[in-house]
Amino acid sequence: MTTESFRILLADDDATVRLLMQAALEKAGFDVTVACDGVEAVRLFDARPADMVMLDVEMPGMDGYAVCSYLRERVGDELPIMMVTGMDDMQSINRSFEAGATDFIAKPINWNLIAYRILYLRRGYLNMLALKVANARSTAIFSAIPDTMFILNDKGKIIDICSHPDNTPWLTAGGKSTLSQSLPEQIVSLYLGAADRARSHGTVELFEYPLKLADGKTKYYENRIVVIDPKETLCLVRDITERKDSENKIFHLAYFDNLTGLPNRQSFMERLEGEIKRAQFTGNKLAVLFLDLDGFKSINDTMGHNTGDTILQWAAERLQSSTRPSDFVSRNNAEQPEVKLARLGGDEFTVVIPNLPRTEDALILAHRIREAMRRPFQLESRDVVLTASIGIALYPDDGADAETLLKHADTAMYHAKNEGRDNCQFYNVDLTFQAEKRMHLENDLRNALQQNELYLVYQPQLDVAEENFLSVEALIRWQHPKQGLISPLDFIPLAEENGLIIPIGDWVLRTACTEAAQWHQRGRPLQVAVNLSPLQIKNPDFVKNVLDILAETSFPPGKLVLEITEGALMEHSENTLATLLALREHHIQIALDDFGTGYSSMNYLKRLPINNIKVDQSFVRGLLDKKENLAIVRAIISLSKNLGFSVTAEGIESLNQAQVLKYFGCETLQGYYFSKPITMQEMLALTDKQWCIEPLRPNGVNHESS
Repeated sequence: MTTESFRILLADDDATVRLLMQAALEKAGFDVTVACDGVEAVRLFDARPADMVMLDVEMPGMDGYAVCSYLRERVGDELPIMMVTGMDDMQSINRSFEAGATDFIAKPINWNLIAYRILYLRRGYLNMLALKVANARSTAIFSAIPDTMFILNDKGKIIDICSHPDNTPWLTAGGKSTLSQSLPEQIVSLYLGAADRARSHGTVELFEYPLKLADGKTKYYENRIVVIDPKETLCLVRDITERKDSENKIFHLAYFDNLTGLPNRQSFMERLEGEIKRAQFTGNKLAVLFLDLDGFKSINDTMGHNTGDTILQWAAERLQSSTRPSDFVSRNNAEQPEVKLARLGGDEFTVVIPNLPRTEDALILAHRIREAMRRPFQLESRDVVLTASIGIALYPDDGADAETLLKHADTAMYHAKNEGRDNCQFYNVDLTFQAEKRMHLENDLRNALQQNELYLVYQPQLDVAEENFLSVEALIRWQHPKQGLISPLDFIPLAEENGLIIPIGDWVLRTACTEAAQWHQRGRPLQVAVNLSPLQIKNPDFVKNVLDILAETSFPPGKLVLEITEGALMEHSENTLATLLALREHHIQIALDDFGTGYSSMNYLKRLPINNIKVDQSFVRGLLDKKENLAIVRAIISLSKNLGFSVTAEGIESLNQAQVLKYFGCETLQGYYFSKPITMQEMLALTDKQWCIEPLRPNGVNHESS
């Protein structure tokens, strides 16, 4: 604001004084309005308010005191009002200030200095206005900021609270209010210590702390300490509870399994690395247990993922309850290790035992876990029984880092599964060699189809009534370019694990139908049997694939037999039944392979659309030596006939076995006694060969109708 724009209202009943004062002020650059008395001064101000008012004390009608009082009521305390008086007694001066005057000038007036006196008063007035604006801005900022701000002196006393949101209910202010009345001593020490550092170094000090409030909830606060002067500091307090909660949620998502609440793989690996470093320093051992639930995939497939998730949660609880150190660590060990658990994913769990006193303690814990997992999981509709296969790797014997230990514990776990499941196995170097061999075999198997390394052989099946071969079973072989002939027992389970069984199964079916069709063209209408994997039957496109292959190869559906195991029937009962019914509608025959090794119920067998039952070779092998085998084979054949099924016996290695089976009424015989699996061309040479098998009653059997 310039002096030209600074308006002064001058009121004096003395015309000479008015003119002289007006001239002096206008000379200094002020805009001056004059009034001859108090009443006119009030009228002029109401019409156009001035920036400053100069009033003569003694004026007729309405004196300067009355005008000053009026203006104060009208515009407040900010307007600068100067009283001009010829009286210099203290009473007059006090009365001027009581009326609200800002300053006073005693007559006679020094006209050379009056302008400077007004300029000084103007400067103070403008500074006051600037301060008011600054205060308004500060107030607005304090209101907008969500932080609590208070001023603290060097004695820990709260001098002033600048802003006080609801999120700091613990803060109290008053004449004698101190931090110690609002906060615990350890937090008060944080404040005072930060304030001392801020004063000493001229820095902004930052710290955080949790605080339990009166309602029992815990809040987290972030604090900044800024120096105001050597004795006072400004404290800014921000509620960061939501941020902390978010950070905790993010941390939990990153390091913990959402389903079971156990640490996840990332957390497990970091903890394991830490325990390895600690073991290196102390010279102690540690153990890693890798646990997998046997049969869990079947639960997921048959009962749904919700049920599977529930069982995983229960399994995690059992794992936690069965891994208390006091339950398995030897009693003479004073320092009990803290066992660390994790869920890596799916049905895989891990356990770390640090500071392992004895190797046997790892095995003791593994057995406790197995016992806990064996207990039935009680669902609403039924009880589910699962077992656990556990692999154990030791530091430093089996690895010096987390990745190696986990890999070796995993390898040992798979060895436990291969040993029949529901058992524990320690890692050894041979297991790694086998695992690597298995990995290379899997990679080679992926290329086997494209490289034409797979081929089929056929084992003839003797029709007992016709006394010659009317059917064959197609069997897959793999001629590896480096390893030579690889057994199906080695690569078929591998193909089922990695999903290659689907394209391999399609190839087997297409090749068998193609080659069998060639026999038909040469006047040898042989029936061909093809083994199925449970995964093929589970494939929703399986029936369509079979029909497409039959159409493509022109092979008659009635000459195709698909062999399925009892295990596949039990695992996917309803879906499998629907698939088999669809195949039978197209006249494709179904054989139940390896009968007697599974758990088929008689009631379920009656529902199946099967044509043939194959007696497993394990029963045939001991047919002549073991009464139990003889009784089982005799019962299977009798049962099959009663249910309307034909019977095929496999694994026949002697004439006497064939004769006894014919005596019991078995229609089809298969085994090395007749022929080993042979090529397509070799099979043609055997189709005309006749086999006369005389029935032979075994010892101890009085009569058996055929």
